[in-house]
Amino acid sequence: MKQYLTSSVLLALLRSSRKTKIQNLLFELLNNHERFYTSSLSIFLLFQLLGEIGFEKKKQILRFLEDLTDSIFDLDMEALRTEILMSETCDIEMAIALKEGMDILLVDLEREINSLPLLSVRNFFWETK
Repeated sequence: MKQYLTSSVLLALLRSSRKTKIQNLLFELLNNHERFYTSSLSIFLLFQLLGEIGFEKKKQILRFLEDLTDSIFDLDMEALRTEILMSETCDIEMAIALKEGMDILLVDLEREINSLPLLSVRNFFWETK
């Protein structure tokens, strides 16, 4: 399965009180031959959420994400058009995941997000609608 890691998951992986639990779940999934992906946009959003951090810390985070993921997708016009056309049901990270053929979009949010017909949206700790 191809799983897209959103900026909310990446932030939780770095700063959440549950980061150890999330890391263990990711390693378990990797051992089960699951593949992880993210995008340059999700990484940009992560850095925005982290606030002021140093250059070396950013490089360290990028290396970690490059090791964790099979690919880091670019933001392109097709993803932007998808998000605009489906703005009521799809955010930009979902649009990138859809465009790139992901099976699952992983989030770490308290609010529920509806899955799309071609993309299952899941939280690490429970299924979302």
